[in-house]
Amino acid sequence: MSPPDVDQEALPSTTEGQSEPPYSPTQPYFPGLNRIRSGLSEALDYTLLQEIEAPNSHDFPNGYFACADFFKSLGPASFHSGYGFMEWHYNKRREAQMILPFLYVGPTSAARNIEFVKGEGITYLLGIRGPMPYHERIVCADKCAAQLGIKSDYIVLEDDEDLAQSIPDIIRSINDHLCCCPVHIQPGSNAQEPISDRPLKKVLIFCETGNERSAAIAIAYLMAIMNYDLVKAFINVQGRRYCCNLTDPLKGGLHTFESVLTAKRDLAKAQSDVSSVNGNPRASSPRKRAIDAIHEGDSAVNVPDVDPLEMDQQRFASRNSQQPFSDSPFFT
Repeated sequence: MSPPDVDQEALPSTTEGQSEPPYSPTQPYFPGLNRIRSGLSEALDYTLLQEIEAPNSHDFPNGYFACADFFKSLGPASFHSGYGFMEWHYNKRREAQMILPFLYVGPTSAARNIEFVKGEGITYLLGIRGPMPYHERIVCADKCAAQLGIKSDYIVLEDDEDLAQSIPDIIRSINDHLCCCPVHIQPGSNAQEPISDRPLKKVLIFCETGNERSAAIAIAYLMAIMNYDLVKAFINVQGRRYCCNLTDPLKGGLHTFESVLTAKRDLAKAQSDVSSVNGNPRASSPRKRAIDAIHEGDSAVNVPDVDPLEMDQQRFASRNSQQPFSDSPFFT
């Protein structure tokens, strides 16, 4: 059987002077979230990398991130942190780096290094795990904590995109451990001891590599406690641990957290302005009064000689006792 005839003229020519048909993509290319979130993907302004100093203010209610005496109990010197951006070398990725004098970020291997943890005076090992089952075994430093007699704890982030929901609780747990006020001071310690004489407690936040989830928590900490915006916080964490590399969901979670901080700051400022106008600069946010308080307040101001409960009962004395509605099935 002879092969079928092939129309040679129908085949594309490969002779010189002629080109193949241009390639047309079937799907347009989008650079993804990094294009939208240009602040963390394009050229970062490393002039924002600086020595960290104690914040001038804290714009959030007492207890949301820290107690009222948190900053006073630590002292301004506890927040000063320099940086050695040009001293970074590749092997440092296996170590933990100091972001603040009391806050370190690193991989699990650093949290398991007994000599390092003891030498740096770490008192709290905080592991950040993902939802994978093996993380319970990999992101673990219990043996080190038990041998040194220090605290260890673990936070499981079920979804990196839900990071913003977990951050306030994580920051509060860190600050509750660090705080040296009479409420949080350890039994047997002297709350009246000068700040300079108190041993500074330290927290090491770690994850599997020390580059993603733990770094994101450190960035969020600077945003909440040091009043940094997202870009400045990212640069000042990466400038101290250069191998930080956040995933897109983590970036999205930090963007969401930044929006939450902005909204809370705006709300606090609005409440402060209203309180100042009313002549009570320290007034707290209004709360609903209990029914007994309403009766007592109204009787004291408006009708001091009349029992308010009796007046309230008289209002309903003439009303029909029939129920205004009754439950009945939709189909009979």
